Amino acid sequence: MAHVDPRSREDLTEFEPYFAFLDGHAGYVPNAFLTMARLPGLFRGYLAFSAALGELNGVSTELKVLMSHLASSAYGCRFCEAHTSHTAVQRGVAEERIEKVWEFETSDLFTDAERAALRLARDMGQVPNQVTHQHFDALRAWFTDDQIVEMVAAVSLFGFWNRWNDTMATDLEQPVARVADALLSGRGWTPGEHRVMEPSAD
Repeated sequence: MAHVDPRSREDLTEFEPYFAFLDGHAGYVPNAFLTMARLPGLFRGYLAFSAALGELNGVSTELKVLMSHLASSAYGCRFCEAHTSHTAVQRGVAEERIEKVWEFETSDLFTDAERAALRLARDMGQVPNQVTHQHFDALRAWFTDDQIVEMVAAVSLFGFWNRWNDTMATDLEQPVARVADALLSGRGWTPGEHRVMEPSAD
């Protein structure tokens, strides 16, 4: 059960246009957003940073989502592991690539360029961080420094959410839990300390 209750959406009219956008594109408003919006200035800052990341297109969205998923899994955040699997499905990532992402070193579902990027993400998610200069040597065979910065920024955003949601024990939304149950149960995924919310009566 969440340690801090989220604000009611009805009390956050400033953000309703964004929440309505999420309704149409994701099918739900994340509980983490409703909790952060208890401090509206903080949530506005997050939205600005997230929007800036969203404008970057030097690296495919698919690769950045898979990297964020793998890093969240490596860190051990069940909440973000579920959320990134849900996002990956929404962004059109093949379900087999989501299910097999931990086999990226040997699976023919991934290219050598993707392996270098996923290796970085996996080791960014370790505690303590396991990234070395060898990771960057491997990345530069395929990516520019600007692309590397973009990838690190995308994964680091989920590093923040890993800490936030595990600390807050944020309640997990039903649509997200359903995807995680379907795709990740073979890897032993469970909600952990995160309560799965009951579906809304309306």
